[in-house]
Amino acid sequence: MLQTKYKQEKRALRELKRQNIDVYMPILRKEKINNNKKTCIEEPLFSRYLFVFLDTMNTNWTSLRSTRGVSNFVEFGNGPHIVCKFIVDEMKKNDDLPPLPFISEGDQVTISSGSFKDIDAIYMAPDGESRSYILLNFMQQDHLLKVENSVLKKIIT
Repeated sequence: MLQTKYKQEKRALRELKRQNIDVYMPILRKEKINNNKKTCIEEPLFSRYLFVFLDTMNTNWTSLRSTRGVSNFVEFGNGPHIVCKFIVDEMKKNDDLPPLPFISEGDQVTISSGSFKDIDAIYMAPDGESRSYILLNFMQQDHLLKVENSVLKKIIT
């Protein structure tokens, strides 16, 4: 396992591949709101870490520390930490999963602006790219409203 410099996982990955090193970076796909539209982004599952597969007999693995974007090997005791190949293979199976939704049906949300600012609601369903339906309990009655995605903030419990 390698530790990378801050926000340089992709750079280290690219440089290691140029050196014909077998390297893997697990990624997490998730939806974000950007300019009132849901977009899918990819980010490293483990910030600042890459998995490398090295033949220690035929690879000068100590020179990898000087690769652009690489900080150091993850070490415990007197050598680099070795992760079981089975664990890495199981992580690779998750690479084809669909992105994590921005907000899922039934999630608690709060409205961040407008006439209902700071009122909590329940997310019901998307309505196109930029709007969604929420269930709002207001004055002891449930109301189904359509709002802009940009004003919804998920309540993390």
